[in-house]
Amino acid sequence: MGLLLTAAAMAACSGDVSPPPQAAGESGGNTKAAAEPPPVCIDGTGAQGGKIDRPAVALKIENSREARPQSGLENADVVYEEVVEGGITRFMALYHCGQSAKAGPVRSARFDDAKIALPFTRVLAYSGSNAFVEKELTKRSMVTLTELNAGDAFFRVPTGSTDIHSLYANTEKIRSQAPKKADAPGDGVFEFGELHEGASDARKVTINFNSSNTIEYRWGQGAWWRFEAGEKFLSASGGQISVPNLLVQQVDVDSSKKIVDPVGNPSPDIDLAGKGKALLFRDGHVTKGVWKVKKEGDAPTFETRSGKSFTFAEGPIWVELVPSGKGQVKGSFSYR
Repeated sequence: MGLLLTAAAMAACSGDVSPPPQAAGESGGNTKAAAEPPPVCIDGTGAQGGKIDRPAVALKIENSREARPQSGLENADVVYEEVVEGGITRFMALYHCGQSAKAGPVRSARFDDAKIALPFTRVLAYSGSNAFVEKELTKRSMVTLTELNAGDAFFRVPTGSTDIHSLYANTEKIRSQAPKKADAPGDGVFEFGELHEGASDARKVTINFNSSNTIEYRWGQGAWWRFEAGEKFLSASGGQISVPNLLVQQVDVDSSKKIVDPVGNPSPDIDLAGKGKALLFRDGHVTKGVWKVKKEGDAPTFETRSGKSFTFAEGPIWVELVPSGKGQVKGSFSYR
């Protein structure tokens, strides 16, 4: 979610009313600057403690049953869910104003990660990758941070364990190792505002990245509550994951001809250029439209069928990159 400058409301003065006196040091020449609204976090909220002018951090987090409950997902501004080998999924959690002292379990990078992260950041933290992925990350000029080069930003839980589900990261220590020239997120990924008129009612969203695992989001108490495999999707802090914004972005996914996992499953190759179906679920409603990307790595736009930008509620956004029926890797979703 790039930074969005939210429009500030201004009262109009009639010709019969004298303008208010200017404050000391104020001049008519700086009216435009004074009217500019403050910047916001990539989830549209206002930051506390001046945390906006800093780079976002993208962190890869596991989503196998053995990894649950995960830590730190509830603190992310934006979370992407993508399909990986064997039909399971992984998360890319983006922390701009959000932060976590213990986020994970952290797992390896994938070929598509740079394309997902670039609209927000070049700083990607993960646990290893193969040569094809490393080459792609280098090509995209990503700042790659792992347990091998980021010191105590990564740690094992429990202490001394080398289990693949035991690696965690401190997002602030990760951020501190980003180059000083690393930019804060730019404008233009998500826009925030009131719910679109004409949005249809929606109370339940069902997503299948594979036929054997069902993900659900159910609307209630002002949020979308996540369930997976029929169970509440919990955070390690004890609460169920819930968000105000759920974005389903349908993408074409093929099987890589070059990258396979240790047991021979091909890595998915997600097409993140062109356009596809998009649905925004917020406030117990759904707005239908399309996503568009000029070239891979560019920021996406989300528009209704009439060409108006999607407007998100302020707060975290979870983006589900659901495989369409066109590629070799199939997925599905439905809502009611």
